[in-house]
Amino acid sequence: MTPPYTCVVILIILSLSTLCQAGNLFDLEKLGLIPDEDSMPTVMYNTKLFNDTLNSLEAGDSMFISNKTFHLIGGISASFLKRNTIYLDGTLSFIADRDAWPKNEQGGVQECIMLHGVEDFVITTTSPSLRYGTINGNGKVWWGALQFLIHQEDRPRLIHMTDSKNVIIERLFLLNSPYWSFWCENVDGLVIRYSKVEARWTNLPGHSKIDLQAFNTDGFDVTGRNVHIHDCDIYNQDDCVSIKDGAQDMLIERVTCSGLGLVIGSIGSSQVKNITFRNCDMYKTVKGIYMKTRYEDGREPIGDEASISDITYENIVITEPQQFAIWIGPAQQTGNPCSLLWPYAKSCIMSPYQTWSNILLKNITVIDPEGSPGMIMGNSTNPITNLVFEDVVVMGKIGKKPFGPDYYCEPGGVKAIARGKTFPIPSCFVDSEKF
Repeated sequence: MTPPYTCVVILIILSLSTLCQAGNLFDLEKLGLIPDEDSMPTVMYNTKLFNDTLNSLEAGDSMFISNKTFHLIGGISASFLKRNTIYLDGTLSFIADRDAWPKNEQGGVQECIMLHGVEDFVITTTSPSLRYGTINGNGKVWWGALQFLIHQEDRPRLIHMTDSKNVIIERLFLLNSPYWSFWCENVDGLVIRYSKVEARWTNLPGHSKIDLQAFNTDGFDVTGRNVHIHDCDIYNQDDCVSIKDGAQDMLIERVTCSGLGLVIGSIGSSQVKNITFRNCDMYKTVKGIYMKTRYEDGREPIGDEASISDITYENIVITEPQQFAIWIGPAQQTGNPCSLLWPYAKSCIMSPYQTWSNILLKNITVIDPEGSPGMIMGNSTNPITNLVFEDVVVMGKIGKKPFGPDYYCEPGGVKAIARGKTFPIPSCFVDSEKF
C-alpha cells in the first residue's frame, strides 16, 4: 500500500501558484466593512458588502480582512472564482440568531460560506507571524440535545465547498461551528495546513456529557482526490478528519486531534481507496482510529461498486481514549446500523454490501484506554480481507468495560493477521501470516 505521495507534488504546485497573483487587492475595511459592531443593520450591511465583493472578484484578484472582528450572518456564496486569495488576518464572527438566519429553497438554513467550482483558490493570512485568521460560528446557540430534537441537523457549516480544484487552506481557525466545520465535496487538489478546529462547551480535557452535546461539529470532512491535510490541531465533538464517499489518494499527517477520531466513513455505495493517516497524536479522544460503513438494506455487493481498500494508519499514538481506541465496522450513531448504546443495546449490524480489503494498522500505540482497546466487526458473507495489525500495542492500564482487556472481534467477519509486537491480539485474527 503506497501512500499518496502525489499530494506532495500538488502541495508544491499550489504553493507556487500563490506567487502568481497579479490582480487587484480589495481591502474590505477600506471599502466600508464595519468592525466590532454586531447590531442587525451592521451585520446585514457587512454581509452584503462581503458577498458583493467576493462575487466581483476577477481572476487574480484578492480580498483582505484586517486584524479586527467583523460580524456577519450566513448566506455568503460564490461560484467559479479562479486564481483568488482571501487574506483573513482578523475574525469573521457569525451571529447566533437562528430566527434571522437566511434560508435555502428547501427551507433549511444556508451555510455560513458556500463556494462552488472555485479553482486555484487560497484562504490564508498576510504573514506567517499571524498564526490564524478566525471564522467563529458561535455555535452554542445551535448545539444541545433539545435543539437537535427540534431542528435535527438543520445547522450551517462554516465553509462548504463543492466541485473545486487546487485549493489551499492555511493558518485558519474554525471556531465553534454550528455544524460541520469544513466540508469539501468532489475536490481535485486540496491542501489544508497549519490550521485549527475547536468546538467545545467547557475548557476541561476530554469529552464530558456536556461537551458531547456539541455533536456533529466535524473538523475537516472531505471527498474527491489528491488531498493533503497536515500540521493541524483539532478538538471537537465528532469526527476530527472524515474521509467520505468516493475519496481516493489522500494523505493526512502530523495532526493532533481529540473527538471521534481519524475517520474513514461512513461509507455507503462508493469506492474509497489509497488513504493514509500517519504521525498523528490523540489525547483523551472518544474514539481513535474509526472506520465505518452505513447499512445498505437488502443490497448485495456488485464487484467493487462499494469498497474500502488500501487504507493505512501508521505511527499513531492514542492516549487515554474514553471509548474504543480502534473501531472497524458499522457506523455507531442514532438509528441504524449500530446503536450509540451498543453493546448495552444489542442493535448493531454490519452490512455485507461494502467490500473491505488491504487495511494496515502499523506502529499504533494505545495508552491507558478507559475501556476495551477496540471493536472489529465484519460480515461473514463478505468479510474484511487482508486486515493487518503490525506493532499495534495497548499499554498501561486497560479498562474493564465493556469487554475487559480484550477487543470485541466478530468471528468469521475478518481475515486478519497480527505481526510484530501486537498486544493484545484480537481473538478473531488467525495465527499465521497466510490467509
